[in-house]
Amino acid sequence: MVTGASGGIGEGIALSLARRGCKRLALVARRRERLEEVAERCRAEGAEEALVVAKDLSVDAQCAEAVEETVKHFGSE
Repeated sequence: MVTGASGGIGEGIALSLARRGCKRLALVARRRERLEEVAERCRAEGAEEALVVAKDLSVDAQCAEAVEETVKHFGSE
């Protein structure tokens, strides 16, 4: 799970993980359109899956939702 993945350091970390062989990524930030673009780039760099989770992590409930969506998609193991 990479937070702030729609730009800056978060985007850089997501792309670096994809390049280094990370097969599954959950990309979290507020801007869904930007996340979709970053997810596409991560897939092009080698990630098999790049889940887009558009949430505002300054809101406690949305933090929990982001984790729940990620676990639901990828499983708990």
